Amino acid sequence: MQETIVEQMPRLAGSKHPMPNAETSTEKPKLHWVVRMNYRNRSLSWVILCLVVAVHLHQQAHAPWVWAALVLQFLVYPQVVYWRARLARDPLQAEIHNMLLDSFCFGIWSAGMGFPLWIAFVFGVGTSINLAAFEGGMGVVKALAAQVLGMAATVAFTGLHFMPDTSLSVSLLAIASISTYLVMFGLSARRRTLMLHEVRQKLRENEKALRSQLSEIQLLQAQLKEEVDRDHLTGLYNRRYLAATIDRELARCLRDGSPLSVMMIDIDHFKLINDTHGHPFGDEVLAAVAGVLNESLRAGDIACRYGGEEFLLLLPNMALETAKARADEIRLKVAALSLKADGIAFPVRISLGVAEAPRDAGDADTLVKQADAALYRAKAAGRNRVEATA
Repeated sequence: MQETIVEQMPRLAGSKHPMPNAETSTEKPKLHWVVRMNYRNRSLSWVILCLVVAVHLHQQAHAPWVWAALVLQFLVYPQVVYWRARLARDPLQAEIHNMLLDSFCFGIWSAGMGFPLWIAFVFGVGTSINLAAFEGGMGVVKALAAQVLGMAATVAFTGLHFMPDTSLSVSLLAIASISTYLVMFGLSARRRTLMLHEVRQKLRENEKALRSQLSEIQLLQAQLKEEVDRDHLTGLYNRRYLAATIDRELARCLRDGSPLSVMMIDIDHFKLINDTHGHPFGDEVLAAVAGVLNESLRAGDIACRYGGEEFLLLLPNMALETAKARADEIRLKVAALSLKADGIAFPVRISLGVAEAPRDAGDADTLVKQADAALYRAKAAGRNRVEATA
């Protein structure tokens, strides 16, 4: 009988992570925890069993060799099977065989003593529980089969002797031994359950922490992407984002058979603004114009700072004439801005150029160039105006 097997409850024989194949591995595997545990359990619990059997034999007439067999079985045997498993190529499999051998030997002792009821019961329950812990229901079947085989071999050799009665002292010792084993088994199961509960609780806490960290990482990634894609001064998308977006938007509009207008915007005399009133006021002008652009966007429109004092608007599903009207609305809103430089009201003016795909171009580079050319025509015509492709 072996104790505290529940300390490690995985069904090792059916494990999803089997031991390496001994035939294909030349390196001796590390001694398995089951071998160490069963050695400790045999060395301790079999001493109690030896006492139970010894008291029973003392009350009957038995030859001296039976006492020698008792010592060999319950005191020497645990050391031998331990070293057998320790030296085996596959210690776990060797230990499973050792437990089957335990059952076989207990069958021999049960039949040899005439099937004393309480002792045979302890033998059967102990070995069945041990193998059940490792191989489930099949382990119980194997343990009982090994015991029956040991009994049959003994009966075939010595004949059937049936003496189930035991003295009160032997019965009490047997009851005490199996009770102690079952109580220890239950205590070990409770300890293992508490340990597993703590592990699961820690895993849940770790999972919660990981999810929180993942959310923070995803938020940081989104913020980083936003920072990478947006101009820090105006809050509009930058040219990098435009390069990654315009081809996709153009392809979608061409596929749907809908127009895509591009609006190029330039702040008139912006260099003079910086030179006269300083770069901080120039930044204020840029931010104010960007605010007007943002207010003018529809869902799906994209506003970018193209570079310096230039801006670009992508206007999906908007034809050229509508885009020209929208551009003039933006121009008037910018002209209505109330900005002050050194306490004096300063008017802001913009020039705009508009082009439409597929009317003016079938690719993004040409479309932007067409809008830029229209912008330069607006500036050449006196600024503060809107021009479209011819």
